[in-house]
Amino acid sequence: MEIKANIIKKLSDTFLPTELKVEDQSHLHANHNEDAKKGGTHFKIFIRSEKFINIKPIDRHRMAMEALSDEFKNGLHAVSFDLKTPI
Repeated sequence: MEIKANIIKKLSDTFLPTELKVEDQSHLHANHNEDAKKGGTHFKIFIRSEKFINIKPIDRHRMAMEALSDEFKNGLHAVSFDLKTPI
């Protein structure tokens, strides 16, 4: 799926993560979002990156949302983030 590949590339390029998981959960929203039936609208994303060191959780979220701003213009509807620093 193109949007998932775009998400992975943008997040990888932006955050240089040590761990990245991108799960399409669109099927869970198909009953209330017609576009979700096709996939690529709702994602659960986990990122572990040094870029988040000394960054408040709300600012991490803003950074991740900004990295995906183009995807929100092209069909992405919602994202659930889990943004962590290295262990």
